Amino acid sequence: MFNIFYFVLATECAFISAVMRPTRILALTGLSLSLLGTANADIETSISAGYTSDYVFRGTNNGADLFDATIDVSGSGSLGGLGDIDWGAGLWLAAFGDNDNEMDIYMSASKSLSDNLDLTVGVTNYSYYGDWAGTPDDLEPYVSVGTSLGGISLGLGAYFDQSETLDHDIYWELTAGYESELSGLGTLGLSGVIGHFDDEGVGTYYGIGAGLSIAVSDSITVTPHITHTVDGATGDETFGGVSVGFGF
Repeated sequence: MFNIFYFVLATECAFISAVMRPTRILALTGLSLSLLGTANADIETSISAGYTSDYVFRGTNNGADLFDATIDVSGSGSLGGLGDIDWGAGLWLAAFGDNDNEMDIYMSASKSLSDNLDLTVGVTNYSYYGDWAGTPDDLEPYVSVGTSLGGISLGLGAYFDQSETLDHDIYWELTAGYESELSGLGTLGLSGVIGHFDDEGVGTYYGIGAGLSIAVSDSITVTPHITHTVDGATGDETFGGVSVGFGF
């Protein structure tokens, strides 16, 4: 019942971390602003908040009662000799368990290699507070490719752990997604994932999920969702929740 309090605390930690961990966070912010400088006038901003019964990340249950909020900005523009790119940056705040908090700062840039093949490079910094306070930040650059086949989006990504706290060096992820408009209801999204850690102690897990995005106005979307994972580090998990998104 204290999760709302911890969620507010996590928000405060976002500001504190800008002072306590300046080098890495300012570096990511600077890169995001550099991308912002390349963008044209079509910059999109979205804000979302939600609740999920469990915080399961890559097959591991980190705690119950996840309250989270996200701020995303995205755009497109020309970046030197690379030509036109799409870019995105954002902040994710989370409170879960009895007194666990997390803040993620992330950014990415995508380039179309052909009509049906995209290359994305990005980086995420994970910071921890509450009962996890004192845990070093995790920095994770990644590269991924995406395509579509028969209306199904497919992606393959490699995520390179730069921390000293995790056992794996590379996390591989294969994803698939499909969307369908349900007349009068909203957009049904189906997803699947196979995740593999190069550390044998963690191994491979599988996940499937479904969500229904319901547009309640031109800028507000409500999405109930459910996910099931198999063979994760904490066993099989089924969890669900709801999120509310605001687009600008």
